[in-house]
Amino acid sequence: MSTRARPATVRTAAVVVTVGAATLLGPVGQAFADVEPGPYTSTTWSSGIVLLQRDARVEGGDLVLIGRYPIHSTPDGGYVDLFPGHRVVLISDGHGGYTGPAYMGGVEVGAITLTPQR
Repeated sequence: MSTRARPATVRTAAVVVTVGAATLLGPVGQAFADVEPGPYTSTTWSSGIVLLQRDARVEGGDLVLIGRYPIHSTPDGGYVDLFPGHRVVLISDGHGGYTGPAYMGGVEVGAITLTPQR
């Protein structure tokens, strides 16, 4: 009977430790920010040259630009996958706007700026 009890005891102890750690560390987790809803001017840059400037808006957790793209929250703003392999990062500029790098296939190819329209 002791050989059966031992694996069960080990499993139970592992579960208790895991749940305990999750309970202790869970509330400490990473703080998340949201990209504020509202109208913006979106400017796409590459090598210091403006490639595209157009009206955009953040609505219901989505960046509405050419299409509607979910914004994934990060501690300082968020990121958007515009299509497979193309990601833009939106970092709060502290003045109501967002700016960050644009990646294509993991390689930085430019930048994006969201400037609030007031």
